[in-house]
Amino acid sequence: MKKSKKSEKLLLIDIFISAEKLQKTQAEIQVGQLIFLIRQQLTMSQYFLAKKAKVPQSTISRIEAGRLRPNLRTLDKIFNALFCKLLISAVPYEDLQIVRQKQARKKAEQKVNYLLGTMALEKQKPDQRFAQELIEEEEQKLLQANSKKLWE
Repeated sequence: MKKSKKSEKLLLIDIFISAEKLQKTQAEIQVGQLIFLIRQQLTMSQYFLAKKAKVPQSTISRIEAGRLRPNLRTLDKIFNALFCKLLISAVPYEDLQIVRQKQARKKAEQKVNYLLGTMALEKQKPDQRFAQELIEEEEQKLLQANSKKLWE
C-alpha cells in the first residue's frame, strides 16, 4: 500500500468524526429498533418488508425484537427494501497516531529488554538511563521507517 498523503489523512479524520457523531446519535437505538422505526414511517408491514427484501417474515420479526443479529447481507437487503442505504463505518478507539506510538513503544521495549537480557547473561548491566535512551531511539526508528516491523 502506498504512503498516506495529507489529504487521505484528513479524509479519514472527517470520516471518523462523522462516524463518531452518528454513533453518539444512534447510541440508544438497536438495529432492530431502527428497522422498526423506518418501517413504521413508511407504514409498511413486516410481511411486505420481508417480501420486498426476500427474507422470511419471521426474520424481520426476530430482528426487530432483538432476538436475531442479522448478517450484513441480510441487513443490506432489508435496508434496500426500506429505501435506505446501509452505512458501515469505523470509529477508532483513539487517535491512530497514538495507536502507532503505543505499538512502537511496545516493540521497542521488547527489543531492548531482549538485548538487556542477553547483556545480563554476560554479566553486563547498563544503567536505566541508557536503557530508556535505547527504547526511545528504537521507538523513533520504528515510527519513522513506516515499517511493517511495527506490527510483526
